[in-house]
Amino acid sequence: MTETLLLRMPETDQIASWLVVDAFGNPMGQCQTGTLIDAVPFAAGRRLRVCVPGSAVMQLIADIPSSNTQKIQQAIPFALEDKLAEDVDLLHFAVGVRDARGYSVAVVSRVRMQKWLDELSAVGLTPAELIPDTLAVPLHEHTLVVVPDDRNILVRFPDGTGMTAETSLMPLMIKRHLSNMSAEKCTHVLVYSSEESLTPELHDMLKAQQLEISYRPLNGNPIALMTSTVRDTHSINLLQGMFGQRSGTMDHWRRWRMVAALSLALSVVFAAQQAVSEYRLRHEAKILDAQVQSLFHTAVPDMKNVTDSGVMEKVMQQRIGLLTGDSANSVGLLPMLAAVGDVMQSEKGVRLESFSYHDNNLQLQISADSIDTLNGMKTTLAGNSALHVEMDSLNSSSGTTTGRLTISSGHE
Repeated sequence: MTETLLLRMPETDQIASWLVVDAFGNPMGQCQTGTLIDAVPFAAGRRLRVCVPGSAVMQLIADIPSSNTQKIQQAIPFALEDKLAEDVDLLHFAVGVRDARGYSVAVVSRVRMQKWLDELSAVGLTPAELIPDTLAVPLHEHTLVVVPDDRNILVRFPDGTGMTAETSLMPLMIKRHLSNMSAEKCTHVLVYSSEESLTPELHDMLKAQQLEISYRPLNGNPIALMTSTVRDTHSINLLQGMFGQRSGTMDHWRRWRMVAALSLALSVVFAAQQAVSEYRLRHEAKILDAQVQSLFHTAVPDMKNVTDSGVMEKVMQQRIGLLTGDSANSVGLLPMLAAVGDVMQSEKGVRLESFSYHDNNLQLQISADSIDTLNGMKTTLAGNSALHVEMDSLNSSSGTTTGRLTISSGHE
């Protein structure tokens, strides 16, 4: 049985990592790091399984009433078109296993796919599998698996799906995904790191979900965990369709001169199409850049002179951080609104008249049937240690009591 080289493609500013695995999924030796060309000697005579950044791959479910592979491939782009912001002609779709919900589908930009394959080909590496690293994290029944990884966190859910995001965004993303799952499907959390590595926001959110949390040492690079998923059927090989593996049939027919001539002609046509496609993509990229700048200046009108995409990204991350709360000492607008929404659902007779947000202070104009109801709402909100709550401007008229609640960070 063939050994496997498990290779994790690097992000833009990171290095690659790899590990040799025997036929039964057991690691052979220690994890290695370096450039892609440093990994080439380890690939000789071994099957190559490449884990690509899951942040570039979207995971969706498509309910296609067919078991015919060709029909499924043809139908999936149209079935998922309403869920995608990009033109389906610019995207690559890879189909996984089917469960009660439908077929698992991985969606990635064709340009990104080609970039990965070109980088591997440039150093002489030919992968047998190309899978998102989020689907290479171990899968455990009824358990949410959390793997801190540099600036991001890798997560694998018990339904087989996975995600990765920055540490500050992960609590909201995990909570949203768990809310769409049945309670019996996820009862535990397994963190491959020390307890201190979790942010207070993530730890508190997991506790609030009444999940039993346990910890295991990571023992180095996360790729060491990915060896156990070499035989995982929930992983999706992106090498399908137009990026699928080619058989040796074409090599056999190239012996004939007629086929060789036809192949040459087709190559010329293909090259021309590629040139036209590249021109079209560049033109579309310029249009998209202009649209991005327009949306940015609409959202951030006080920075009209900013045109650099990197600067715009940092500014938007900062603005989002103000809304979501980007540290243990700050609670943003979205968490505040979420807390208010939970309380209003539990308090009968409470109505929100208006609200405003400025300098990390959320002001709510609330009406209720009695002052006791307003005081109860204030007490419940004040029970959240992350919030500071004040109430003033009380007024009663015609059986209705109105008041103003001011909510700010409890750490200020």
